[in-house]
Amino acid sequence: MNTISTIISKPKFASTEQPVLAIDGVPVYQWVKSQIFDEDGNDDTHTLVPAQTWLYDQDESRIAWELLEPTHEGATVAPLLVCPDDMDLNCTVVVVEQIVDKKTVEWRRFGLSINHINGVVTSVRWSELEQRAIFDRTQFEKAFLDFKRLSPSY
Repeated sequence: MNTISTIISKPKFASTEQPVLAIDGVPVYQWVKSQIFDEDGNDDTHTLVPAQTWLYDQDESRIAWELLEPTHEGATVAPLLVCPDDMDLNCTVVVVEQIVDKKTVEWRRFGLSINHINGVVTSVRWSELEQRAIFDRTQFEKAFLDFKRLSPSY
């Protein structure tokens, strides 16, 4: 089983350190590196920033937080990382398929958002690489709450 936590880190194009989710101690923007490629085969994930704290539109930000929060059992597609230039869901957006059950939260697969409607991702180009992470649900909930508490935009 993997671990998830909130750490303070400085993404490449951020001007200051900020809270980010980390898998096994590695910031998510580094953990997905070499896993997600655009249609031209480029990997720009190391330049992305956390969606929950960087989305400019308040509705998109609220929805990104709600989709990530493990309040119900089942599957969701949650935005994780966005382009720091546009700060919206129209640019590069890394998403995760999140499966929640009574004991675990699984990040089953990662991909690039292709389309969204009103802040909800409706189409994804999933990575062909099988990189998944499984977390204890209680630990995930704590990391989520820490991320939210430490995030200045929330």
